[in-house]
Amino acid sequence: MAVFGNPAKANGTLNAAWRTQNIKVVKPPGKWQLFFQQDKNNLIKVSGISMHKLLEESFLNVLEEIWEHAKGEVGADATEVKIREWLHKNRLDIHGGGFEFRPITGGSGLSLHSFGIAIDWDPLHNPRKKPLTVTLPEWWFDIWKKHGWSDGRHFGMPDPMHVQFATGA
Repeated sequence: MAVFGNPAKANGTLNAAWRTQNIKVVKPPGKWQLFFQQDKNNLIKVSGISMHKLLEESFLNVLEEIWEHAKGEVGADATEVKIREWLHKNRLDIHGGGFEFRPITGGSGLSLHSFGIAIDWDPLHNPRKKPLTVTLPEWWFDIWKKHGWSDGRHFGMPDPMHVQFATGA
């Protein structure tokens, strides 16, 4: 709350003024294309992800580093098109949402999504469930961690799709 502010009014509803002041759609670097996983059959091209404005630089740095890793995976003949295809084939460009004002799943407090400091990635293949089921690569999590983010693989109910700009939460 001290860093990101309180997205809720005293009655527990969204503080629209807080949202206007703090949440923005952050566009990925120009070479990227992101997709929103609407449901198991629908991916929607999106221009960016809604998140807290304070995370923009960190988010962009993460995506730049993921892009560079993907470029290395594609190899010597890597073009922007081939890198985008590789990212998409590996579902590293698919997200399930950033800012969303709601309670924590399975709880009553506010989710970190309510603060705009959490993003879900490839939710169909990295579900919140036991046992841990994860397809996102270890190097991907390492890049997020390097830039100050943590993930939900260690939660009591594993949530590997979830990255958050908060530790200990």
